[in-house]
Amino acid sequence: MKACLALLGAAVVGRLALSLGTDVYFDTAYYWQWARHLDWGYYDHPPMVAWLIAALGPRGTSLLCGAGTVAAVWGLARDVYGSREAAWRAAALWSAVPASMVAGVWATPDSPLLLFWTLALWALWRERWVWAGLACGLALLSKYPAVLLGLIFLLAAARARRLPRGAWLTAVLAALCFVPVVLWNARHEWVGFLFQLRHGLGGQGGWQSLGEYVLGQLALGGPVLLVLAGVYAVRGPPEQFLLRMAAVVPLLFFGYAAARTRGEANWPAAAYVAASVGVAGMRPVWRRAVAASELALVLAVGSHSFFPVLRFERDTVLWRTHGWSVLRELATPERLFPGMDARNLAAIYAPDYQLASQVAYHTGRVTHTAPPARFSQYDLWPPPSLRPGQEVLWVMEEGGPGPPDELSFRFTQMSDAVELVSGYRGRRLHRFWVWRLWGLQD
Repeated sequence: MKACLALLGAAVVGRLALSLGTDVYFDTAYYWQWARHLDWGYYDHPPMVAWLIAALGPRGTSLLCGAGTVAAVWGLARDVYGSREAAWRAAALWSAVPASMVAGVWATPDSPLLLFWTLALWALWRERWVWAGLACGLALLSKYPAVLLGLIFLLAAARARRLPRGAWLTAVLAALCFVPVVLWNARHEWVGFLFQLRHGLGGQGGWQSLGEYVLGQLALGGPVLLVLAGVYAVRGPPEQFLLRMAAVVPLLFFGYAAARTRGEANWPAAAYVAASVGVAGMRPVWRRAVAASELALVLAVGSHSFFPVLRFERDTVLWRTHGWSVLRELATPERLFPGMDARNLAAIYAPDYQLASQVAYHTGRVTHTAPPARFSQYDLWPPPSLRPGQEVLWVMEEGGPGPPDELSFRFTQMSDAVELVSGYRGRRLHRFWVWRLWGLQD
């Protein structure tokens, strides 16, 4: 028990340190932009993360969802094993899983998905059909892969040769929760569904992308937990078949997707919820091995985030978590471009949605994307309305040819580029170039 509490305490400290000691994650800034335009759907995902950020803020969303998921894992494991000790073991193991740490520090759709996924498994295990329907519905409102909960339950029902009547109520309630998202997609030419199908199953796959997927699981799930998830799925207790499928179906499904396209390491994160509960019932040697490997990974990445010793050609950890606050300089553009009247600044454009969102988060200014940006939620929002006398800025990371023709052709004058550089503990992380465009043509 003391070891479990120590691991939980270390996880809490680590999450608070990372949350308060790093800049907002660029994807989180994108979802923060969604929260300023509340709707029933968005180009990339359902709306839950935007709703929560609007209510709680980015840090409040991740920390609350993270704590809630740990508590739900505790409750699920207590009912599975009928033991509070096993419940503490499962909660402690889950709290230190790298995927759990990431979702509990930076607000992404995984943050609410993991919470409602766990609550749904708990309700399904107890056969609380109304609660299961609501939890499954909220999981669907968080991220589309929550549909795998239905497949997992059907596999368990098929093995038991039993489909309880109450399960139909669960399905109806979940579907009713999801109907507004379907209607939103219908009004927007099914962009959300089509994007996920192309992103998850289209493109170029192969052994390389599958290998990258496996390496991602070794990092986000932990090498020992990943192996034991497979062992639990194959050799776990028969009465825990629902959880065994919850541990393996997401891994297999997204492994198949990774073989067809370049996968993302976080896709099967929900699998490690059930895996943590399963390992909590295994021999102490395996529990200790999982805890030690998870703690080693979290400490290695976490310490590097604050006290980097190793040097990499591209330090992804530092690049993603530090240095974005330099974009606050764009809130007062007259300091970068003497003679400019900041009151005339209508919008700031960027070549990708992540940078546009970071600029918006740190400046509070209107932002938008322009070529070569790929299609994103910005393309579903009306573009900024520009009037004669107004000006815009173009910002991009690293050098480049300057503003795209789409912008430069609309203005008669353009400044030279101004450089913004940020670093962390003596290491350069970001180098931004900013142009001013004015003289808008009618």
